[in-house]
Amino acid sequence: MPDESKYNESLLLEDLRNGSAIAFENIFNLYWENLYRTAKCKLRSHEDAEGVVQNIFSSLWEKRETLTINNLTWYLNTALRNRILNIIRDRMPQQKYWDYYRAFVPLSLDVTDQHVAFHDLSSAVERAVNHLPEKSRQVFRLSRLEGRSNAEIANLLSVSEKAIEYHLTKSLKEMRVRLKDYIIVLVILPLIGQL
Repeated sequence: MPDESKYNESLLLEDLRNGSAIAFENIFNLYWENLYRTAKCKLRSHEDAEGVVQNIFSSLWEKRETLTINNLTWYLNTALRNRILNIIRDRMPQQKYWDYYRAFVPLSLDVTDQHVAFHDLSSAVERAVNHLPEKSRQVFRLSRLEGRSNAEIANLLSVSEKAIEYHLTKSLKEMRVRLKDYIIVLVILPLIGQL
């Protein structure tokens, strides 16, 4: 590990902006361990923590010429926090799907069947949501997956409640079309459990 006293942060950043691989390596060596430990603690996954830290440093290298960084520690920790929040936010819909699924599927079904069916349904819902237009997708996630009211979403996105209703109606129609095959599965699975 490089001696921290040798390197002035502003000089490291200037060298990095000029494309110095040595400056990048020194920054990496100085910060990666703390970033990794924080990510692993929050995400409880070695792979996710490793991926997040790698993503931060890849982004730092790719954007080195255009980034305006005054405090490297603050920048890296903010980038880490944002990426961790994105991962946690991405995990939330899966948990909601699982909670919904558990509430409507009888306990007598085989656990393996439940997991397979849940993951199939979860993947289908996620694919369907990803096919929505950007604004409709955002409104749908806030409403149906995070449970926010139309007024909250309108305030958050700085649009009218009528616009929120429009996007929800459009999203729900699209979701019904894309998930029509899974509605049958949700109806049939409880019947199979009763046989």
